[in-house]
Amino acid sequence: MEEHKHKKGRHTHTTVDHHPDHSHTSHKHFEDGSKESAAHADINGVHDMLEEAHGAPNPGEADADAGQHGVPAAQAAPAGLPMPGAAPGGMPGAGA
Repeated sequence: MEEHKHKKGRHTHTTVDHHPDHSHTSHKHFEDGSKESAAHADINGVHDMLEEAHGAPNPGEADADAGQHGVPAAQAAPAGLPMPGAAPGGMPGAGA
């Protein structure tokens, strides 16, 4: 795993607080004991932050989000999988 250097030292871990209104606060912890926090309206915001911070999509993920997952349409539609030509929207049921 690649280490990222930061002015506060190495990023050691991330924690997420879950709130009753379904919002979240993420905290990036650093070697010097400091942390950076960010508010997210919902879990999708947390996922976006993690994806931005930790790299590119998995191989084939963009294709699958665009409906190029190889599952026949008759099975994909009832399972809630994206259909070919559909706008990417993340995971089925995620409300993105």
